Amino acid sequence: MRLSPIATALAACLALGASVSARASGENTLTADWHGARTRLHDQGIDLSADYVGEWLHNTHGGRRHATAYADQLHVGAAFDFGKLWGWRGASLHVDITNRNGHQLDARAGLGTLLETHEIYGAGNVTRLTRFYLEQQLWQDRLDIKAGRMDLNADFFPLSCDFENLSFCGSLPGYITPGWYSWPVSQLGGVIRLNPASAWYARVGAFDVNPRNADPSQGLKLSTPGRNTGTLVVGEAGWDTALDAGSHVLPGSWRIGAWRNSAPAPDLLLDVNGQPRVLTGAAALQRGSTQGSYALVKQQLTRNAAGGGLTVFGNLVRADADTDRVDRMVSVGLLYQAPFAARPHDRIGLAWGQNRVSGRVAESARLANAAGMGPVAVPGSESVLELNYSARIVPGLTLMPSVQFVRHPGGDPGAARATVMGLRVAAAF
Repeated sequence: MRLSPIATALAACLALGASVSARASGENTLTADWHGARTRLHDQGIDLSADYVGEWLHNTHGGRRHATAYADQLHVGAAFDFGKLWGWRGASLHVDITNRNGHQLDARAGLGTLLETHEIYGAGNVTRLTRFYLEQQLWQDRLDIKAGRMDLNADFFPLSCDFENLSFCGSLPGYITPGWYSWPVSQLGGVIRLNPASAWYARVGAFDVNPRNADPSQGLKLSTPGRNTGTLVVGEAGWDTALDAGSHVLPGSWRIGAWRNSAPAPDLLLDVNGQPRVLTGAAALQRGSTQGSYALVKQQLTRNAAGGGLTVFGNLVRADADTDRVDRMVSVGLLYQAPFAARPHDRIGLAWGQNRVSGRVAESARLANAAGMGPVAVPGSESVLELNYSARIVPGLTLMPSVQFVRHPGGDPGAARATVMGLRVAAAF
């Protein structure tokens, strides 16, 4: 299904008009409480949700040409509490379906970036079954078990999407290492989480590695056709902080994790005989597995009179330098909630990140140049800076203008800096 920007605006206006009399319910959605139906369904064990995100981007500098692109996503979700429905305490079913459409600015403008400036674009213009899994909580919720079809975002590297550049949005390892699929692509697997105390946890998950998980033809299928090539195992430990600031606390979260993918992957530099394949043209050496690690932190530092304040975050991802073209991602940023007393729901975002190309790719380029096969650019790192302002227009509807600066797109030291202007509209129904 394709929703044009005009149709989206009309739908939002209609929903807004229907919800004016219901805003007092406190629901942060355009359609509020559905005249009490949403609350009644929740009490019975059924939670329904729907949201829409659309992003316009235009590059004013850099790339091969100036271009404009629009991409969007419509998401519907449902959660069924089996304890309320049938007395099956602690059990629930989660179903999420996404529909994505549109075009990618990076391709249209020829930006040549390592990570997209358009985070909502990706995985094909297709309707997908993103989540369909059972969850069971035991021992007063100290043990949580999930099994079914899911993405990894909810459980591993839980970074929110407060920016338009993909370097600062979602489950970052999934963008640079094979076998790890990020929203909206899903894979069959299971996760076990142990919560010995309310402030910290440990979890481990195992997921099928099947290249066809990302196929547009996968659509609403529960199982993936074809043979699995391996298993992705991910572990994560987390600690939640509550810094004492006198009359209030400042929340924070600290996470570390690691993964191992048992599926073979081609070496970026060597051939089957251990020689540089850029010179020999022979088939690539197959590595028996890949692995990586990550860390992320998010901590509120101040609180203002409007209930907001300054929050800082930082992320580090180290992928497999033998097989992953981008082998390191690092980013830091600031989020300032309620910048004005009269705008308690607005937010300013500023983030900087660097994505590094593996040294094995750079070595291949140097060897090609030395052999007279060039000139080939020797890649290094790509740096990204984004500034945005998220403004809540009415409950359930926000607009976020942004500007991005990409230095050395693709890690090419000779590439011109790219400047990208953006506007995101997000609606929750």
